[in-house]
Amino acid sequence: SMRTVTDLVRWEVPFAEGRDPSVGLITERGGDAAMLVVAPSGTDQYPKNLVRFDRVLVSFCYEEAVALARDYHALTCIEHSVCAYLWSDSPWLRASSGVADLLGLSDLQHYLVFGGDSIVELIASGQPKIERLDSPRVIELRYEV
Repeated sequence: SMRTVTDLVRWEVPFAEGRDPSVGLITERGGDAAMLVVAPSGTDQYPKNLVRFDRVLVSFCYEEAVALARDYHALTCIEHSVCAYLWSDSPWLRASSGVADLLGLSDLQHYLVFGGDSIVELIASGQPKIERLDSPRVIELRYEV
């Protein structure tokens, strides 16, 4: 069952108090790496936060309107003013433990960011790197196909 039966814990990041932030997901290396672009005050407003994950097992970015009924907002630790969480007892973490061992991903975390229009979920290993952006920046990605 994919129902949430445990509490979400606040993820201590600079944008945790963001109220309906703009959240985007950029994947690299076939999804093995990812970047979140979080704009707490909206798409055209700075500062923004670039959050880099180097070892990603699963990533989702979906429209809030089509989210599955997982009762996130009924969980006891959900604070109305917080948008970023860690889900320490996620059923996804339990289900992926065998694959994680096989791939050498020892310290998986399930990250959730509730944006104004979209929700991003990542299951990743290692500490993400967070960078504050005070002005526009071009990020170039290269793919060989």
